Amino acid sequence: MGPTFAEINHANLIHNVNLIRKINPKLKIMAIVKANAYGHGDVEISHTLNNNNIDYFGVAFPEEGIKLRDAGITTPILVLGAQLSEYFKEHLQYNLDITLADPYQIPLLKNLCRKLNKKANVHIKIDTGMNCFGFSYKNFLDYADKIFDEQYFNIVGIYSHFSSADEDDLSFTMLQLKRFQKIQYLIKKKFPEIIFHFANSAAVMQIPQSHFDMVRPGIMLYGNPPGPDFKLSWNLKEVMRFISKISLIREIDKGESASYNRKYTANSNMKAALIAAGYADGYNRYLSNRGEVLIQGERYKVIGNVCMDRFLVDIKNNPDIKIGDEVVLHGRQLNEHIKIAEVARRIGTIPYDITCQVSKRVQRVHLY
Repeated sequence: MGPTFAEINHANLIHNVNLIRKINPKLKIMAIVKANAYGHGDVEISHTLNNNNIDYFGVAFPEEGIKLRDAGITTPILVLGAQLSEYFKEHLQYNLDITLADPYQIPLLKNLCRKLNKKANVHIKIDTGMNCFGFSYKNFLDYADKIFDEQYFNIVGIYSHFSSADEDDLSFTMLQLKRFQKIQYLIKKKFPEIIFHFANSAAVMQIPQSHFDMVRPGIMLYGNPPGPDFKLSWNLKEVMRFISKISLIREIDKGESASYNRKYTANSNMKAALIAAGYADGYNRYLSNRGEVLIQGERYKVIGNVCMDRFLVDIKNNPDIKIGDEVVLHGRQLNEHIKIAEVARRIGTIPYDITCQVSKRVQRVHLY
Protein backbone atom coordinates (compact mmCIF):
# COMPACT_ATOMS: atom_id res chain seq x y z
CA MET A 1 0.00 0.00 0.00
CA GLY A 2 1.24 3.46 -0.88
CA PRO A 3 1.49 6.38 1.54
CA THR A 4 -1.91 7.79 0.53
CA PHE A 5 -5.10 5.90 1.31
CA ALA A 6 -8.74 6.36 2.29
CA GLU A 7 -9.86 4.81 5.54
CA ILE A 8 -13.49 3.61 5.38
CA ASN A 9 -15.20 3.19 8.75
CA HIS A 10 -18.08 0.72 8.49
CA ALA A 11 -19.17 1.22 12.10
CA ASN A 12 -19.93 4.84 11.21
CA LEU A 13 -21.87 3.67 8.16
CA ILE A 14 -24.06 1.43 10.31
CA HIS A 15 -24.52 4.29 12.79
CA ASN A 16 -25.87 6.53 10.01
CA VAL A 17 -28.26 3.84 8.75
CA ASN A 18 -29.59 3.28 12.25
CA LEU A 19 -30.35 6.99 12.59
CA ILE A 20 -32.62 6.66 9.55
CA ARG A 21 -34.28 3.53 10.96
CA LYS A 22 -35.25 5.46 14.08
CA ILE A 23 -37.60 7.63 12.00
CA ASN A 24 -39.94 4.71 11.36
CA PRO A 25 -39.00 1.01 11.65
CA LYS A 26 -41.47 0.16 8.86
CA LEU A 27 -39.90 2.60 6.40
CA LYS A 28 -37.96 0.88 3.62
CA ILE A 29 -34.47 2.17 2.85
CA MET A 30 -32.87 2.24 -0.58
CA ALA A 31 -29.14 2.82 -0.09
CA ILE A 32 -27.63 4.79 -2.96
CA VAL A 33 -24.30 3.18 -3.83
CA LYS A 34 -23.73 4.60 -7.32
CA ALA A 35 -20.35 6.08 -8.29
CA ASN A 36 -18.46 3.48 -6.27
CA ALA A 37 -20.60 4.34 -3.23
CA TYR A 38 -19.63 7.99 -3.61
CA GLY A 39 -15.98 6.97 -3.65
CA HIS A 40 -16.14 4.69 -0.60
CA GLY A 41 -16.10 1.30 -2.34
CA ASP A 42 -19.41 -0.03 -3.65
CA VAL A 43 -18.94 -3.76 -3.08
CA GLU A 44 -17.64 -3.44 0.49
CA ILE A 45 -20.21 -0.82 1.46
CA SER A 46 -23.03 -2.87 -0.09
CA HIS A 47 -22.04 -6.04 1.74
CA THR A 48 -22.08 -4.21 5.07
CA LEU A 49 -25.47 -2.67 4.31
CA ASN A 50 -26.76 -6.03 3.07
CA ASN A 51 -25.68 -7.64 6.33
CA ASN A 52 -27.64 -4.95 8.15
CA ASN A 53 -30.90 -5.71 6.33
CA ILE A 54 -31.04 -2.87 3.85
CA ASP A 55 -34.12 -3.14 1.63
CA TYR A 56 -32.85 -1.88 -1.71
CA PHE A 57 -29.79 -0.58 -3.51
CA GLY A 58 -29.78 2.28 -6.01
CA VAL A 59 -27.22 2.62 -8.79
CA ALA A 60 -26.89 4.91 -11.81
CA PHE A 61 -25.99 2.47 -14.58
CA PRO A 62 -26.52 -1.25 -15.19
CA GLU A 63 -22.80 -2.00 -15.01
CA GLU A 64 -22.82 -0.83 -11.38
CA GLY A 65 -25.66 -3.22 -10.62
CA ILE A 66 -23.97 -6.08 -12.47
CA LYS A 67 -20.84 -5.55 -10.37
CA LEU A 68 -22.89 -5.96 -7.20
CA ARG A 69 -24.64 -9.06 -8.54
CA ASP A 70 -21.26 -10.58 -9.44
CA ALA A 71 -20.15 -9.84 -5.87
CA GLY A 72 -23.03 -11.91 -4.50
CA ILE A 73 -25.56 -9.17 -3.70
CA THR A 74 -29.07 -10.59 -4.20
CA THR A 75 -31.03 -7.70 -2.63
CA PRO A 76 -33.20 -5.73 -5.11
CA ILE A 77 -31.26 -3.16 -7.13
CA LEU A 78 -32.86 -0.26 -8.97
CA VAL A 79 -31.01 1.34 -11.86
CA LEU A 80 -31.96 4.98 -11.53
CA GLY A 81 -31.99 7.42 -14.41
CA ALA A 82 -32.92 7.32 -18.09
CA GLN A 83 -31.22 4.25 -19.54
CA LEU A 84 -30.72 3.54 -23.22
CA SER A 85 -33.04 0.75 -24.32
CA GLU A 86 -30.11 -1.20 -25.77
CA TYR A 87 -29.13 -2.03 -22.16
CA PHE A 88 -32.53 -3.35 -21.08
CA LYS A 89 -31.34 -6.89 -21.83
CA GLU A 90 -28.65 -6.62 -19.14
CA HIS A 91 -31.26 -5.42 -16.66
CA LEU A 92 -33.32 -8.54 -17.28
CA GLN A 93 -30.32 -10.87 -17.34
CA TYR A 94 -29.04 -9.68 -13.94
CA ASN A 95 -32.43 -9.11 -12.31
CA LEU A 96 -32.01 -5.32 -12.07
CA ASP A 97 -35.09 -3.17 -11.65
CA ILE A 98 -35.63 -0.88 -14.64
CA THR A 99 -36.61 2.77 -14.57
CA LEU A 100 -39.26 3.64 -17.16
CA ALA A 101 -38.82 7.34 -17.82
CA ASP A 102 -40.35 8.06 -21.23
CA PRO A 103 -43.20 6.75 -23.40
CA TYR A 104 -40.81 5.65 -26.16
CA GLN A 105 -39.37 3.00 -23.83
CA ILE A 106 -42.66 1.18 -23.29
CA PRO A 107 -42.91 -0.80 -26.58
CA LEU A 108 -39.15 -1.43 -26.66
CA LEU A 109 -39.14 -3.02 -23.21
CA LYS A 110 -42.38 -4.88 -23.92
CA ASN A 111 -41.01 -6.43 -27.13
CA LEU A 112 -37.76 -7.46 -25.43
CA CYS A 113 -39.63 -9.09 -22.56
CA ARG A 114 -41.84 -10.98 -24.98
CA LYS A 115 -38.82 -12.14 -26.97
CA LEU A 116 -37.00 -13.35 -23.85
CA ASN A 117 -40.21 -14.50 -22.15
CA LYS A 118 -39.24 -12.56 -19.02
CA LYS A 119 -41.08 -10.08 -16.85
CA ALA A 120 -39.35 -6.80 -16.05
CA ASN A 121 -39.35 -5.29 -12.57
CA VAL A 122 -40.23 -1.67 -13.28
CA HIS A 123 -40.11 1.61 -11.37
CA ILE A 124 -41.79 4.57 -13.06
CA LYS A 125 -40.03 7.93 -12.78
CA ILE A 126 -42.32 10.97 -12.55
CA ASP A 127 -40.87 14.35 -13.49
CA THR A 128 -42.29 16.78 -10.93
CA GLY A 129 -40.22 19.76 -12.01
CA MET A 130 -36.52 18.86 -12.26
CA ASN A 131 -36.99 18.50 -16.04
CA CYS A 132 -34.20 16.00 -16.63
CA PHE A 133 -36.19 12.83 -17.32
CA GLY A 134 -39.39 11.06 -16.39
CA PHE A 135 -43.07 11.06 -17.32
CA SER A 136 -44.47 14.52 -16.79
CA TYR A 137 -46.71 14.82 -13.76
CA LYS A 138 -49.13 16.64 -16.09
CA ASN A 139 -49.87 13.70 -18.39
CA PHE A 140 -48.56 10.55 -16.70
CA LEU A 141 -52.10 9.26 -16.17
CA ASP A 142 -52.52 9.18 -19.95
CA TYR A 143 -49.94 6.37 -20.03
CA ALA A 144 -50.69 4.70 -16.69
CA ASP A 145 -53.18 2.12 -17.95
CA LYS A 146 -50.91 1.12 -20.81
CA ILE A 147 -48.06 0.49 -18.37
CA PHE A 148 -50.05 -1.17 -15.60
CA ASP A 149 -51.94 -3.44 -17.97
CA GLU A 150 -48.79 -4.76 -19.65
CA GLN A 151 -48.46 -8.44 -18.72
CA TYR A 152 -44.67 -8.37 -19.01
CA PHE A 153 -44.25 -5.49 -16.54
CA ASN A 154 -44.16 -6.01 -12.79
CA ILE A 155 -44.68 -2.47 -11.49
CA VAL A 156 -42.68 -2.33 -8.26
CA GLY A 157 -42.44 1.40 -7.59
CA ILE A 158 -43.12 4.96 -8.62
CA TYR A 159 -40.67 7.70 -7.77
CA SER A 160 -39.54 11.25 -8.36
CA HIS A 161 -36.53 13.37 -7.41
CA PHE A 162 -36.19 16.70 -5.62
CA SER A 163 -34.12 19.39 -7.28
CA SER A 164 -33.42 21.60 -4.27
CA ALA A 165 -34.49 19.94 -1.02
CA ASP A 166 -31.17 20.98 0.55
CA GLU A 167 -31.90 24.72 0.24
CA ASP A 168 -33.36 27.01 2.88
CA ASP A 169 -36.24 28.02 0.61
CA LEU A 170 -38.40 24.91 0.30
CA SER A 171 -41.23 26.46 -1.71
CA PHE A 172 -40.35 24.65 -4.96
CA THR A 173 -39.64 21.45 -3.06
CA MET A 174 -43.11 21.56 -1.55
CA LEU A 175 -44.58 22.19 -5.01
CA GLN A 176 -42.81 19.07 -6.32
CA LEU A 177 -44.13 17.12 -3.37
CA LYS A 178 -47.70 18.32 -3.97
CA ARG A 179 -47.53 17.24 -7.63
CA PHE A 180 -46.28 13.79 -6.63
CA GLN A 181 -48.87 13.39 -3.87
CA LYS A 182 -51.69 13.82 -6.38
CA ILE A 183 -50.39 10.93 -8.47
CA GLN A 184 -49.68 8.85 -5.38
CA TYR A 185 -53.24 9.34 -4.11
CA LEU A 186 -54.80 8.17 -7.39
CA ILE A 187 -52.49 5.18 -7.98
CA LYS A 188 -52.30 3.95 -4.39
CA LYS A 189 -56.07 3.48 -4.17
CA LYS A 190 -55.97 1.04 -7.07
CA PHE A 191 -52.51 -0.51 -6.50
CA PRO A 192 -51.77 -0.38 -2.75
CA GLU A 193 -48.76 -2.68 -2.99
CA ILE A 194 -46.70 -0.27 -5.12
CA ILE A 195 -43.72 1.36 -3.39
CA PHE A 196 -43.68 5.16 -3.62
CA HIS A 197 -40.33 6.84 -3.00
CA PHE A 198 -39.11 10.41 -3.28
CA ALA A 199 -36.89 11.47 -0.36
CA ASN A 200 -33.18 11.96 -0.92
CA SER A 201 -30.84 12.70 2.01
CA ALA A 202 -31.98 16.30 2.47
CA ALA A 203 -35.63 15.29 2.41
CA VAL A 204 -35.02 12.37 4.77
CA MET A 205 -33.63 14.82 7.30
CA GLN A 206 -36.09 17.69 6.99
CA ILE A 207 -39.24 16.77 5.01
CA PRO A 208 -40.97 13.84 6.78
CA GLN A 209 -44.09 14.08 4.59
CA SER A 210 -41.91 13.05 1.62
CA HIS A 211 -40.90 9.69 3.10
CA PHE A 212 -43.85 7.67 1.68
CA ASP A 213 -42.99 3.93 1.60
CA MET A 214 -39.22 4.11 1.07
CA VAL A 215 -36.45 6.72 1.33
CA ARG A 216 -33.29 6.97 -0.78
CA PRO A 217 -30.41 8.22 1.39
CA GLY A 218 -27.12 8.81 -0.40
CA ILE A 219 -24.68 11.38 0.95
CA MET A 220 -25.99 11.10 4.51
CA LEU A 221 -25.13 7.38 4.58
CA TYR A 222 -21.51 8.43 4.29
CA GLY A 223 -21.83 10.95 7.12
CA ASN A 224 -22.03 14.16 5.13
CA PRO A 225 -24.64 16.89 4.62
CA PRO A 226 -25.89 17.44 1.05
CA GLY A 227 -24.35 20.90 0.95
CA PRO A 228 -21.57 22.67 2.86
CA ASP A 229 -24.06 25.14 4.38
CA PHE A 230 -26.87 22.69 5.04
CA LYS A 231 -28.16 23.10 8.61
CA LEU A 232 -27.31 19.63 9.85
CA SER A 233 -29.13 18.60 13.01
CA TRP A 234 -28.44 14.87 12.69
CA ASN A 235 -25.49 13.25 14.45
CA LEU A 236 -24.00 11.82 11.26
CA LYS A 237 -20.52 10.31 11.36
CA GLU A 238 -18.16 10.61 8.39
CA VAL A 239 -17.29 7.24 6.89
CA MET A 240 -14.17 8.34 4.97
CA ARG A 241 -10.86 9.60 6.34
CA PHE A 242 -8.34 10.68 3.65
CA ILE A 243 -4.74 10.15 4.78
CA SER A 244 -1.20 10.59 3.45
CA LYS A 245 2.34 10.96 4.83
CA ILE A 246 5.19 13.43 4.85
CA SER A 247 7.77 12.27 2.31
CA LEU A 248 10.34 15.09 2.76
CA ILE A 249 10.91 18.22 4.81
CA ARG A 250 12.34 21.16 2.85
CA GLU A 251 13.97 24.43 3.91
CA ILE A 252 12.82 27.41 1.85
CA ASP A 253 14.68 30.72 2.15
CA LYS A 254 12.96 34.07 2.44
CA GLY A 255 12.06 35.39 -1.02
CA GLU A 256 12.09 31.96 -2.66
CA SER A 257 8.99 30.57 -4.37
CA ALA A 258 7.43 27.13 -3.98
CA SER A 259 5.80 24.72 -6.43
CA TYR A 260 4.56 25.29 -9.98
CA ASN A 261 4.04 28.80 -11.38
CA ARG A 262 5.52 30.53 -8.31
CA LYS A 263 2.16 31.17 -6.67
CA TYR A 264 3.70 31.26 -3.19
CA THR A 265 6.75 33.18 -1.98
CA ALA A 266 8.25 32.72 1.48
CA ASN A 267 8.09 35.81 3.68
CA SER A 268 10.84 34.43 5.92
CA ASN A 269 13.09 31.40 6.19
CA MET A 270 10.77 28.46 6.65
CA LYS A 271 10.35 24.70 6.61
CA ALA A 272 7.80 22.98 4.41
CA ALA A 273 6.64 19.37 4.43
CA LEU A 274 6.19 17.60 1.10
CA ILE A 275 2.98 15.54 1.23
CA ALA A 276 2.80 12.37 -0.88
CA ALA A 277 -0.58 13.14 -2.50
CA GLY A 278 -1.88 15.41 -5.23
CA TYR A 279 -4.80 16.11 -7.51
CA ALA A 280 -4.37 12.73 -9.23
CA ASP A 281 -5.24 11.20 -5.85
CA GLY A 282 -8.23 13.47 -5.35
CA TYR A 283 -6.71 16.35 -3.40
CA ASN A 284 -8.22 19.13 -5.46
CA ARG A 285 -5.94 21.65 -7.18
CA TYR A 286 -8.28 24.44 -6.06
CA LEU A 287 -6.93 23.83 -2.55
CA SER A 288 -3.67 25.47 -3.68
CA ASN A 289 -2.73 28.17 -1.16
CA ARG A 290 -6.06 27.70 0.66
CA GLY A 291 -6.27 24.14 1.95
CA GLU A 292 -5.34 22.89 5.40
CA VAL A 293 -4.18 19.49 6.65
CA LEU A 294 -3.74 17.90 10.05
CA ILE A 295 -0.33 16.83 11.38
CA GLN A 296 -0.01 15.69 14.99
CA GLY A 297 -3.50 17.02 15.65
CA GLU A 298 -2.82 20.57 14.46
CA ARG A 299 -3.75 22.46 11.29
CA TYR A 300 -1.12 23.45 8.74
CA LYS A 301 -1.68 25.48 5.57
CA VAL A 302 -1.08 24.35 2.00
CA ILE A 303 1.43 26.58 0.21
CA GLY A 304 1.82 26.91 -3.55
CA ASN A 305 0.02 24.96 -6.23
CA VAL A 306 -1.12 21.41 -5.53
CA CYS A 307 0.75 19.16 -7.98
CA MET A 308 -0.42 15.95 -9.59
CA ASP A 309 1.36 13.74 -7.04
CA ARG A 310 2.37 16.02 -4.15
CA PHE A 311 1.94 19.36 -2.44
CA LEU A 312 3.65 21.45 0.24
CA VAL A 313 2.48 22.68 3.64
CA ASP A 314 4.01 25.26 5.94
CA ILE A 315 4.94 23.39 9.14
CA LYS A 316 5.70 26.61 11.06
CA ASN A 317 9.27 25.47 11.72
CA ASN A 318 7.87 22.87 14.16
CA PRO A 319 10.89 20.72 15.14
CA ASP A 320 8.69 17.81 16.24
CA ILE A 321 7.33 17.15 12.74
CA LYS A 322 9.29 14.49 10.89
CA ILE A 323 9.35 12.48 7.67
CA GLY A 324 6.78 9.69 7.74
CA ASP A 325 4.29 11.51 9.96
CA GLU A 326 0.62 10.89 9.21
CA VAL A 327 -1.14 13.73 7.38
CA VAL A 328 -4.93 13.89 7.38
CA LEU A 329 -6.29 15.58 4.27
CA HIS A 330 -9.84 15.37 5.56
CA GLY A 331 -11.15 13.60 8.62
CA ARG A 332 -10.29 13.50 12.31
CA GLN A 333 -6.86 13.38 13.94
CA LEU A 334 -6.66 13.53 17.74
CA ASN A 335 -8.95 16.39 18.81
CA GLU A 336 -9.01 18.23 15.49
CA HIS A 337 -11.30 17.54 12.54
CA ILE A 338 -11.26 18.81 8.96
CA LYS A 339 -14.76 17.96 7.79
CA ILE A 340 -15.51 17.02 4.20
CA ALA A 341 -18.13 19.77 4.12
CA GLU A 342 -15.44 22.27 5.16
CA VAL A 343 -13.20 21.21 2.27
CA ALA A 344 -16.16 21.54 -0.09
CA ARG A 345 -16.88 25.04 1.19
CA ARG A 346 -13.27 26.13 0.64
CA ILE A 347 -13.40 25.36 -3.08
CA GLY A 348 -17.04 26.17 -3.76
CA THR A 349 -18.38 22.67 -4.30
CA ILE A 350 -20.45 20.03 -2.45
CA PRO A 351 -19.43 17.09 -0.22
CA TYR A 352 -20.40 14.55 -2.93
CA ASP A 353 -17.70 16.03 -5.15
CA ILE A 354 -14.97 15.69 -2.51
CA THR A 355 -15.44 11.97 -1.79
CA CYS A 356 -16.06 11.07 -5.45
CA GLN A 357 -12.79 12.76 -6.42
CA VAL A 358 -10.70 10.33 -4.37
CA SER A 359 -9.17 8.43 -7.26
CA LYS A 360 -8.81 4.75 -8.07
CA ARG A 361 -5.10 4.77 -7.33
CA VAL A 362 -5.90 5.54 -3.69
CA GLN A 363 -6.39 2.27 -1.85
CA ARG A 364 -9.47 1.97 0.36
CA VAL A 365 -8.73 0.48 3.78
CA HIS A 366 -11.98 -0.85 5.23
CA LEU A 367 -12.38 -0.88 9.01
CA TYR A 368 -15.11 -3.22 10.22
